[in-house]
Formats: sequence, structure tokens, C-alpha cells
Amino acid sequence: MSVPKRTSIALDPESERIFQELTSGGESQSNVIRRALRLFYEFRSLDRKDLDRLKLYWEMLQSGEHVVLDLDHLLVLLKIAEGTDVPSNWSESHRAVAANHAEQFRGMDIDQILARLETCNFFRLSTGQEGYVLVFGFPEIKRFMKAFLEEILKGMKMRFEIKEDLTKLRLKLLK
Repeated sequence: MSVPKRTSIALDPESERIFQELTSGGESQSNVIRRALRLFYEFRSLDRKDLDRLKLYWEMLQSGEHVVLDLDHLLVLLKIAEGTDVPSNWSESHRAVAANHAEQFRGMDIDQILARLETCNFFRLSTGQEGYVLVFGFPEIKRFMKAFLEEILKGMKMRFEIKEDLTKLRLKLLK
């Protein structure tokens, strides 16, 4: 490992207050600066408006009251709501949207797919020795995601097993 380069910086009063707050928990000053630089580097192309929007998305999703819904699914639901499509077509339309996602997800592994879907806020994901556990707040969402996952995984030619519990789906990939 190379020897770290030392440098000094000047902080205005607000930056000094923030710096003191961040280091008061015992984290080293150097580590706080390194982390801040990496974070800044990662998000340097975002302007204030972008950061405000990200913060708003974060707050909405963290509350558990909102989800990220694919536009194709939204259009199917709106057509049913306005009466231009019949609810009996829902399953067929839902599976067609999932089949499209299977094509979009090609090249991703199951961890990437599940992480992406978890970000939509339909379920919380954990992993265990037997595979993946998806925990749901509502049975309707569990049914929606089960059919969605089945179609995606079939479309990606993955062998799998899904076991259903009261509030959970347990997903296991088969060899």
C-alpha cells in the first residue's frame, strides 16, 4: 500500500460545523474526507435540482406508501379503470409486461434483478441458505410479484422454485 498523501484544507464556519459533527462519532478526519470525496466524485454531475429530486424519491419510497411502477403496468391499470379494457385481460397484460422485462433483464443475474425490483418498493429482500426471501405487506402485491417473477424467470430460461408463505415468497434457483 502506498503512503497516503497529506494535505491541508481551509473550512468556512458551516463546513467546520459539519466536519465536527461528522467526526464527533469517532470516525477519523481522514476517513470522513475520503468518503466525502468519493461521494462527491460519484454525484458530481448532479445539480441541486437533481439532488432535491433524489431526496424526494428517497423520502417517498422510505415511507412505504409509494412504489415505482413500470409505465406499461400503469397504462394497463388506467385502461381498466377508464373502461377501455376489461379486468379479465389483466393477467394476460401483466404477463406480457413481465415478458418484456425478461428481455430487458438479459445479461443481469438474479441478484441484480431482485435488487432492481426491491428498489420499486413492492417487497423487502433478504437472502438465506435456501435462496431469497421476499417479504410483502399486502397479499395483492405478493400475487402481482409472484406472477411477474415467474414470467421473467421463465423468459430468461432460469430454473427456479417459488414457495409461498402468508406474507413471503421464497425463491430458489435450481441447477
